[in-house]
Amino acid sequence: MSRKIRWLRPYIVYELTARTVDRQFLLKPNHHQMNPLLEQSCPLNALDPTNDVIPQSSIFNIIGAAVGRALDEHPIRLHWVEANISHFHIGFSFDREQLKNVAPFFQHVKSLIARAVNKTWDREGPVFGSRSRMHPCLDEGAAEKQLLYALTNPVKDGLVERVSKSPLFTTYHFQSKGEALRFWYIDYDAYYTAGGERKKSHRLKEYLKWVSWECTPLPEHEGMSRQQRQTWVRHRVREIEAACGEERQEAGMTFIGKAGLYAVNPRERPKTPKESGPEPLCHASDPKLAKQYKKEWRKFLDAFIEASADYRRGCFDREFPEGSFRPPLLTVYSS
Repeated sequence: MSRKIRWLRPYIVYELTARTVDRQFLLKPNHHQMNPLLEQSCPLNALDPTNDVIPQSSIFNIIGAAVGRALDEHPIRLHWVEANISHFHIGFSFDREQLKNVAPFFQHVKSLIARAVNKTWDREGPVFGSRSRMHPCLDEGAAEKQLLYALTNPVKDGLVERVSKSPLFTTYHFQSKGEALRFWYIDYDAYYTAGGERKKSHRLKEYLKWVSWECTPLPEHEGMSRQQRQTWVRHRVREIEAACGEERQEAGMTFIGKAGLYAVNPRERPKTPKESGPEPLCHASDPKLAKQYKKEWRKFLDAFIEASADYRRGCFDREFPEGSFRPPLLTVYSS
């Protein structure tokens, strides 16, 4: 990463998109109307610690708990986490000390989501398909644009009319009103380590844990008060919702709505999937900044290729560019 670009902003914000395999609707809502943290058929008193009713996690809670658990293990700055029925968007940043946490954070959060989603839909195999798409936002305008894009993605895709009415996982209620991001999970590792079912006095409910986390303001919004940030989010989202509503009306189209999303088969996929366009190298509202980043990226690649070649030739103490990983080594045996 260019030193010049680092100096332009306190830290770089990245946006990441992860899609489900074959774009299946595996992240569709299935939570109880009265409690988004519980599956539809789960009794509402399941989270009461005084009874032995085992709670069943909703997709909404699965995503929130996975993010919270991964953050506890590998802290980074999270700016937004938004789910669609077949993919999710995450905005994040990190300082020098947190750089080592980025890869394990996403490995952890995707692993937790995948295992829980497979259990929910009684399926096997991978949940996420191709590699995640990740791009830096080089300036204030680009970061704000990606935040708003993620928040309003279900509206733009014709799934809901208002972000506030969306049953999909969203941090909008935290970003716009300050509602808590608090989720639960059962610590099965601790349960089985302590004896599991073999210990008759054991109660699985004793291993129900709660995890809370917050979204970090964008670098440019840190000078605002909490109320100012919330007002900014509400106003910008309403503008986009109004524009999308006008576009739907002109095209004679409607939206799926909450009931329609609940009725979706999680194993289905789009009949006419959108083709992914060319992947951008970065997001920038200033073309000059994007051009500068491209030059610095080329320098980074050249340095990595050179270091990789030396490493494979046996120079194992070779230093690599910051933020890159050493390539795997293949050992060949002959007899």
